[in-house]
Amino acid sequence: MRRPWTALLTGFLLSGILQAEPKLERFFAQNCVKCHGPEKQKGKLRLDKPSGAILGDKELLETIATVLEAGEMPPEDAPQPKGEVVAEILQTLQARILAQRPDNPLKRLTRAEYTHSMQDLFGINFDLTGLLPPDHVEHGFDKFGEAHLMSPHQLMAYLKTARFIAERVLPDAKPQATTWEFDARHFHGSKNFATGGGGDFRDGDDYVLTGFRPYRSNLHFSIDTESHDQFVIPAFGLYRLDVKAYSEKSQEGEVIGINLGDGRHPTSFRNIRRIPMPHGSKGFTTELTLRTGDRLAFTFDSARVPGRSLEKGKHKGPAMRFSHLRVTGPLIETWPTEAMKAILPKPKMNPAELVDHIALLLTQRPLAAEDQKAFVEIARIQDKSGASMTATARSVLIALLTSPHFIYKAESPELTAVERAHRLSYFLWNSVPDANLLNAARSGALAKDPSIQVERMLKDAKSSRFVEDFTRQWLQRDKVDDFGPDVRVFKNVRRMTVDSMGREGRELFRYLLEKDLGMEHFIDSDFVMANDRLARFYGLPAVKGDAFVPVKLPAKSERGGLVAQAGFLKLTSTDFATSPIHRGSWILKNLYNERIEPPADILINEPDIRGTTTIREAILKHQQLESCSRCHSKIDPLGFALEYYDPVGRKRNEYRHVEELPADPEQTMFTKKIKFTKVPIEAAMTLPNGREVRDLPTLKTALMADKKRIIKGIIGKLMSYAYGRELTLADRPHLEAVYESTADKDFSLRAAIHAIAAHPAFGRK
Repeated sequence: MRRPWTALLTGFLLSGILQAEPKLERFFAQNCVKCHGPEKQKGKLRLDKPSGAILGDKELLETIATVLEAGEMPPEDAPQPKGEVVAEILQTLQARILAQRPDNPLKRLTRAEYTHSMQDLFGINFDLTGLLPPDHVEHGFDKFGEAHLMSPHQLMAYLKTARFIAERVLPDAKPQATTWEFDARHFHGSKNFATGGGGDFRDGDDYVLTGFRPYRSNLHFSIDTESHDQFVIPAFGLYRLDVKAYSEKSQEGEVIGINLGDGRHPTSFRNIRRIPMPHGSKGFTTELTLRTGDRLAFTFDSARVPGRSLEKGKHKGPAMRFSHLRVTGPLIETWPTEAMKAILPKPKMNPAELVDHIALLLTQRPLAAEDQKAFVEIARIQDKSGASMTATARSVLIALLTSPHFIYKAESPELTAVERAHRLSYFLWNSVPDANLLNAARSGALAKDPSIQVERMLKDAKSSRFVEDFTRQWLQRDKVDDFGPDVRVFKNVRRMTVDSMGREGRELFRYLLEKDLGMEHFIDSDFVMANDRLARFYGLPAVKGDAFVPVKLPAKSERGGLVAQAGFLKLTSTDFATSPIHRGSWILKNLYNERIEPPADILINEPDIRGTTTIREAILKHQQLESCSRCHSKIDPLGFALEYYDPVGRKRNEYRHVEELPADPEQTMFTKKIKFTKVPIEAAMTLPNGREVRDLPTLKTALMADKKRIIKGIIGKLMSYAYGRELTLADRPHLEAVYESTADKDFSLRAAIHAIAAHPAFGRK
């Protein structure tokens, strides 16, 4: 229900808009209809309709307001309306957008939020990847309520997940821990049927891995020394792995991968953890939450060669030797477990008491009387059937975990104190609020001064979930390793170097947040975040170990900032070629926060040297299409300025066109040949504002000139993530307020997060 003053404001705005309709019609007739009317419809858009029809189209209003504000329309060669006229039209459009802004739609927990909530509520690190389906992504994020539709398939997945969780947090009997010992006699490799081997072999008391996946090289293990049947985890729980392993013929740290899957046929391996092995290390200990039926296998993820046919003694590079493995679990520290004590604090509870307790544990909100009845009836039926208290609690827990009370986030038009705590917690922790945050909310301290709680939460280890999840989606870090690199083309780019590329953006964000540094470092900086592999790849002073640290850049280095990161440059390329369109559109969408999508039917790769068309000529010709020119005039210069960096982010002076030659049917896949042809690079282009960009340094200069727009773009991304919806022009006052509040703090990333949480709009639906 709207408050009276809100209704009055809306009525006033609508009244003003209706009075302004003739002005809008005149403006469109004088400035727009020539290109968007009955004779021409550039971009398939007509503006010769009654203003009422235009004002009713929210998406169209956003587009018109955006291009008018940016000065992109009318075109430069057309007569230009006076500035005060444009300002008045913009004010009218923005008022209309605000007046018809819909309520924030219902938002359900994402898979990551559900997983972390279960972990924090019950103290178990659940892996729900195979139970809950992936979340739909809307405008870059999976948190948007518009995308959170519920299908019958999803509903069944939530029911299956709830049963899985309830059976494990409320077991009928205490699991018994067991210890298994394995040595080289129990270790097995994989046979690659195409080549006769997998890059792994037994050597005395050790089992040796020389190659990396996905070419089948791995170590798995069996209980019976005479059998090749893989060891299977017998029961859900926490397991400790003690591994004796060391690298040989290596002068640097290496990485071991732990994977789930059948090591005999590892085409569907799923990596669940990577263990950095410092130089000289003799092994490691780690703990994993595993399911019944899981099978483990180890891979040498930092190996230099694919896992192909390698005979014992023939491999000259680094290798990883395994001599012993101990598996212990399921590990139980206390019984009853903390989760059992939280769910069943008393040995006997009546149905209503049990339902109210579990509901409050999960949501921190009491159930309404009409909602409570169905859950109480479930408990009563179980109780009458003679079920144990544990079994009854399991049934109630399953029902509540599957209900909208838990799956969907509760948001009133004006958030209650507890709802505000949940919004803040799902923003910064991707999980339920803790007791400290809830107490602050209920006492009024959170609403009065959220900075204390925000600062505490950012210092908590759980804030790493926000850093991981936000940067994964904003920067598409998880797609950096979607392909290659093809070792035939990029011979010196190792697999774990690409893995490090995918982590660099996250580590820059984390460092700026922790050190309270300004967001202009996303545009350019005099340092990069690097670990040992990335420092070698960039040619920087040596870094020790897998952890990322800030590394000062040499004076003439072009690195620094997001657009100079190898991960971004690889992400916006194909397997053999760069893509100026993808690079330019990425910058507009993720730094400027512009809504822009490259056409799905356009695919332009490196120059086609079999003809006369270069990539530059092809794209310039594409720009001449009226429906494409507005976007491409902004996209293409940004992308072409980065053409001096190849598909894996290395500096180059010319294109290297790659052509795969027809395969010889008598040869294996590993001898398939490719042909290289070199072509000159022409990168200079002019941005719509007249500034020329021709390489990475001039691109950074242009981006720095747009620092205000870019910082606002990044703030907008943070706000969208926090609110779970796309921003509109109606959110402009909030965005401007956050921007202004960070100005005297050097536009600190940390200050921006504080300002978002402190603004009154954060407490509204």
